[in-house]
Amino acid sequence: MITDLTTGRPLTVIWRFSLPLLLSTALQQVYNIADSIIVGQFTGSMGLAAIGAAYPITLFFIAFATGAAMGCSVIISQLFGAKRMGDLKSAVFTALISLLVMGIALSGLGIVLSGPLMHLLNAPEHLYPSARNYLAIYSVGVVFMFLYNASTAIFTGLGDSKRPLYFLMMSSALNIVLDILAVGPLHMGVEGAAWATTISQAVAAALSTGLVTKRIRGLETNEPYRFFDRALLGDMAKIALPSIFQQSCVALSHTILQSLVNSFDTAVIAGYEAASKLHNFAYMCFNTLGTALSSFVAQCYGAEKYDRIHRGFWVSTGLCFGFTLAVIAVFQIFPAQLAGLFVDAGAEADVIDVSIHYLRIISPVYSIICFIITTGGLLRGVGKSMTFFIETVIEFIVRVAMCFVLTKALHSYTGLMWAWYFGSPCGFLMCLGLYFREKRKLFPNARLTERL
Repeated sequence: MITDLTTGRPLTVIWRFSLPLLLSTALQQVYNIADSIIVGQFTGSMGLAAIGAAYPITLFFIAFATGAAMGCSVIISQLFGAKRMGDLKSAVFTALISLLVMGIALSGLGIVLSGPLMHLLNAPEHLYPSARNYLAIYSVGVVFMFLYNASTAIFTGLGDSKRPLYFLMMSSALNIVLDILAVGPLHMGVEGAAWATTISQAVAAALSTGLVTKRIRGLETNEPYRFFDRALLGDMAKIALPSIFQQSCVALSHTILQSLVNSFDTAVIAGYEAASKLHNFAYMCFNTLGTALSSFVAQCYGAEKYDRIHRGFWVSTGLCFGFTLAVIAVFQIFPAQLAGLFVDAGAEADVIDVSIHYLRIISPVYSIICFIITTGGLLRGVGKSMTFFIETVIEFIVRVAMCFVLTKALHSYTGLMWAWYFGSPCGFLMCLGLYFREKRKLFPNARLTERL
């Protein structure tokens, strides 16, 4: 269902719009987590560590897919808010074609470079074959990931956050079944987990792309439209490129840090992998509220309802903060139980200890990350992705540099985690300044006394 986000009570509109996106993101993360849990339970720390060695590269693929999708979604939201239906249809088809081409290119690169990339990441020799094979097979499904993200971005831009959820629910269930079958009875190991992910992504892409194409073709308009519009592609690229770079900074930090993690023993690599999957699951769910806010802001920006943008920003920030507090409580109270999903707690006690340290040290920082996420949503929605990208780069440089400093100073892998207490506060202060700058420009007289 296509939804106009420029009307209605902001709290109700944003929550109803965000919830299906949140569930979709959670299910999408299940793809990676299911691989790690099932492989860890069937093969132990060796298989889990092999997936962990390849994980940073998969984050780059996800970064490109989600960053490109954000650019498409914002432009589609702005066109929908302005009721420019001809340009809207042109933007949709342009987005699908562009992300398809990008996905094919990255799939090919991932397959060809899987071996050299594992060497670059300093993957231990005993993990190298499995990690290389996992990455190569995972790369086959990257084109499907791009198509699914393009379709999700289009639905999101049109205010429909439910349709992608339905497809993803079915695809996630399929992924878990195939994972268990391939890694268990078929004894295919990490390669089986990668094939399960690829097949499931293909199903999600086929269903979502088919429906979105049918939906857009049926959208009535008397305005002319094109199947590929270079001008609209340029508009999407202005937002997508900074978003890709911003998401890639996250992936790059994981890549650099993974090379540092790989210098420790297998227990640390496996424990870090398990906790990283849990952390990224939480972070991507938080980030959904920023994505939802981008669509809300973009539609309101296109409709020139600036005071509504201000109210929506604080609604999203409040929702995100409440969500982060709940996750912090879970990570503080149940870290051992969560880590135990990945490996046998009795046989892999060292792996569990690493995960516990990771979750308990990092999770309190989530309380300020929520403001960084919603500020990013605000800036993307008004077309200022580059500004947020600069903030992300500075935050990334500070955190990565402190990882190396603290790891050496503490003589422990925990330095990787304490570094968050330098990078995230730096990002928070920059975002606070960016928020007040945009407030003065867009809604200088806005008050939160109006009904949220």
